Amino acid sequence: MPDRTITTASGSTVTLTDRDGDLIVLLDHPDAPADMRPTEAGRVIDGGFQPAPFAAWGLRPSGLRAIADLIEGVR
Repeated sequence: MPDRTITTASGSTVTLTDRDGDLIVLLDHPDAPADMRPTEAGRVIDGGFQPAPFAAWGLRPSGLRAIADLIEGVR
């Protein structure tokens, strides 16, 4: 599956990518520190988003909408 990316109004990008057979959600923002670009925010498991426990910053409404749109586009 090719990577799918959505850019939010704040300039953050949300990317859905395949990594070793798992669907991974990556978040990135141009103003983020270099060691946090991009950051894995969670995985798609059985069609639902399973956030990483340390990625609460990825759970803002615009990010969640982007994640949902990307997941729905896979089906």
